[in-house]
Amino acid sequence: MCGIAGIISQTSRDVITPMTRALIHRGPDGEGFYSDDTIALGHRRLSIIDLEGGKQPISNESGTLQLICNGEIYNSPELRQELVSRGHTFKTRTDVEVILHLYEEVGQECVKRLRGMFAFAIWDADRKTLFLARDHMGQKPLFFYHDDQQLLFASEIKSILASGIVSPKIDLDALWHYVSLRFIPDQYSLFQGIQKLPAASWLKWEHGKTQTGRYWSPDFSEKISGSESEIEEGLDSLLRETVNMHMLSDVRVGAFLSGGIDSSTIAAIMAQASPAPIPTFSIGVKEQQFNELPFARMVAEQYGMEAYEKVVEADLIHLLPSMIHHLDEPSDPFAAGVYLVSKVASETTKVVLSGDGGDENFAGYDRFAGQRLTDYY
Repeated sequence: MCGIAGIISQTSRDVITPMTRALIHRGPDGEGFYSDDTIALGHRRLSIIDLEGGKQPISNESGTLQLICNGEIYNSPELRQELVSRGHTFKTRTDVEVILHLYEEVGQECVKRLRGMFAFAIWDADRKTLFLARDHMGQKPLFFYHDDQQLLFASEIKSILASGIVSPKIDLDALWHYVSLRFIPDQYSLFQGIQKLPAASWLKWEHGKTQTGRYWSPDFSEKISGSESEIEEGLDSLLRETVNMHMLSDVRVGAFLSGGIDSSTIAAIMAQASPAPIPTFSIGVKEQQFNELPFARMVAEQYGMEAYEKVVEADLIHLLPSMIHHLDEPSDPFAAGVYLVSKVASETTKVVLSGDGGDENFAGYDRFAGQRLTDYY
């Protein structure tokens, strides 16, 4: 996880320093800056690939383009090989540098070639254009604020507020959506004037004007075909391919493990692909009827994992100030659990995979039962 920030302004570009420092928890391994007479960019780095040489911003061969990125590009080896064959010279071994050279080749169409999770900004100093983009599913956050005088963007709301340019005021429409839906939809944030760049979307700034658009939408028309065994084999192959791509790293990769089907599946595939025991991280409670640690231990023992556990105390109220600071906005009620297991993991491991999204993709929640009934009408 890294943090990015930027500002286009005629008067206040020096605020990039406090904006970037507000993201230090996202990138404790270093920071980098770029500025000219129009824009200032900042980056906080969590080093995962090319630990020594992967500092950002990264420029192209001529220095006319500048890239800052928070994310991972899992098909970067294939893209790098293709771009080198076309004559591009890479300055680093980082996966995200492929974005820069791919942008040189095809412009903003580059996002359609990327497989990964990302939020990035590319500044074209010659054309005086800024291009922002967010990954297909919106895994990586990106917020922005703009008016007639300036454009600010960052990985977190607190970074934009750290500029001192935007006053924190509640957006009542966003609050209504949260109370109604229990989440804040794309484009909204709880702060007036600060918007999310939606998933699979881009924003372009040129000569003081902004344009936005979508580069991808999921296709729900395709139906699954084949026998049950063929579908199982296809899913198994896709899961293994995806997990292996996510393990691309110069530091060790671990897994959150609850003992449920989703996290256990991910951890098991990782263990089978790794020559060394993978670290797993689990939390439990003293009340045995709610404690999932025994299930996590079964999986860890079966695959020879390096298991780390923490039993959570009932008094979690002291965690709220830190959690609120890091979240910026209301979140999932289980955020306390994720926060605690993340703190355990951070003591030994930089990269952790999880089973998040399993229930959403495979209709694992009770609320999907009603949707299933519509198939009969």
